Amino acid sequence: MNVVLAQAYPSRIAAIESIIAHPTYAGGTELRARAQEVASASQLFGKAAIAKDWRSFASALEILSLLADWSEAVHTAAIDADRFLRAARLRYRKFAVDSAHTDYGLALAAALAPLDGDLDVDAMPSLRDAIAGLEMPVGIIGIEDRSYYGSRVAEDTPVKPEDIAVAFLEFAIDGKAAETFHSLRGGEVHDLDLTIRVSRWPDDAERLVIAPVSIEPPSTWDFPTFEFLRPGGQPPFVFQRQGRMALHASQGFNARPLEFRYAAEFQPRPNREESVVVAGQRTLRLDGTDTSRHPLTGYGEVDAKIIKLRERLRLEPLISETDIRDLLALLTPVGNLMGQAVQDKRYPDPIDEAAFQADFQQFLRSNAAIGSELEVQGHVTGGRVDLTFRGIRIELKSERTRRLLPDDCQKFAPQAASYAVGSGRRVALLCVLDSSPKSQPPFPVADGLTIIPVDTGTSPVYVVSCLLQGGLAKPSDLSR
Repeated sequence: MNVVLAQAYPSRIAAIESIIAHPTYAGGTELRARAQEVASASQLFGKAAIAKDWRSFASALEILSLLADWSEAVHTAAIDADRFLRAARLRYRKFAVDSAHTDYGLALAAALAPLDGDLDVDAMPSLRDAIAGLEMPVGIIGIEDRSYYGSRVAEDTPVKPEDIAVAFLEFAIDGKAAETFHSLRGGEVHDLDLTIRVSRWPDDAERLVIAPVSIEPPSTWDFPTFEFLRPGGQPPFVFQRQGRMALHASQGFNARPLEFRYAAEFQPRPNREESVVVAGQRTLRLDGTDTSRHPLTGYGEVDAKIIKLRERLRLEPLISETDIRDLLALLTPVGNLMGQAVQDKRYPDPIDEAAFQADFQQFLRSNAAIGSELEVQGHVTGGRVDLTFRGIRIELKSERTRRLLPDDCQKFAPQAASYAVGSGRRVALLCVLDSSPKSQPPFPVADGLTIIPVDTGTSPVYVVSCLLQGGLAKPSDLSR
């Protein structure tokens, strides 16, 4: 028997801290890393009954990580946010029916039971607190698993080595936590901070090397390699290191993000056949589009919003890259028109839909990237769509009596989605002009660009909504 309390419990303490320390809608990546650490710690208990409790806790952490992703997606208006909730619910149902549960496992299943009902995202803090507050039985010894050797073997029979977990806890770029998709200007040097956690250190290894791997052309990037020498003290070990990184070239607007992955290797390689399990955030997806040098619309915040919408659409596997490229070709001039509508009061008075369509059509037709490929008044699914560009349907609306906000455009989205489905597409463009007389200042132009998922019963269709602001009051009138 081996005393394992000091070796195993740091991973549980770190997991509890991750559950309660994060904001309401963050922490999915870190919770997954903590789940891996707890699962590795469960192996220290061998065949002891307490090992089941640790495996159950690891499963609960994985479910919480999916719920954290769901909550974050809901709060940031990500596309099809409920996919994370559906995945968490499936994992929970499999977990709940496990007949091998101990009392602690049953308590975890009970705490997660709201998942099987109509779970509201506002319930996430109380659900996380319920998991963190459950008392786990204390296990201080591990019972050796003799099944590695058979019923009776000689004492010199080799023991199967346990895995070495290297968990990437966090990347930070210029002091800010790296996101799933991170914009990075090319031709500049940036700080890259790394925090990792190592469950144990091989006896014959002198250093741990964390090196970047990528299929991107080597001449286009320069990323640091991190090296850690054998530490003193007892595992687990936490290391932090800073390096310099650079992208040597800006990226084309329609190009896919640059992708880099960090791999971990002990040197010299351990003589024993120990496996290294690498978990956590070890992949960086970087966008080097430089809109300051190559503007898209002429309005910086609109350019940034279009880039964010582009990456959200690219996460949807059912949307083709061709459709995304054609949609972006439309968003570039439309984003400029949205800026003009506010900056130059392009639509000072209320106008009907026909007048708006005539102006909008003329504006797009004058764009050299669109020109003759803009079609007018096509028939789709028993209706007449206003405009079409390379199969992307464009629905136009005009509001003359009441002020609209971006969320108000959702009522128009099903019509645009119907035209998209009738054309065999998963995306459509909705452009709404609010030319009603205003007594409030305009909202930021970029806020008028949104993505509206429309549920069709089987899979969503995505409508990109552009709200143009007209009927604006003079700034001096707002102070009277």
